[in-house]
Amino acid sequence: MRFDHPVSKHWQLAPGGSGLTQGADDIGLCIQNILSTRKGADVTRPDFGSNHFDYLDTPQDVFVPNAVREVVLAVQTWEKRAAVENVTFTGNAPHIVMTVHWRVADDVGGEVYRTDLDLEAAAWI
Repeated sequence: MRFDHPVSKHWQLAPGGSGLTQGADDIGLCIQNILSTRKGADVTRPDFGSNHFDYLDTPQDVFVPNAVREVVLAVQTWEKRAAVENVTFTGNAPHIVMTVHWRVADDVGGEVYRTDLDLEAAAWI
């Protein structure tokens, strides 16, 4: 949801600079930012991001488990408000869409959300 004023302690500017993103949408946007950043790309935080990009040109049986491991590790490290439930992939190389299924970490039986990342587009970031 987008708001004009913060109604949650977790918020950030919405993409495109129009309004605010809050709550679960804020967490989803943070996950997308983490997974769209290669480790080492942010000079002020060289450990920020994920190494799943390193496995894009490997066979599927190497790519999937290593990418899942890197995604879970990155989210656990950089987004403490989320707990990853599952990571799935659709499509064929190079048109792969990665979907991270997650829930709010403090919400034990809560709703499972999803964040999609087009790996073809993200690889060029």
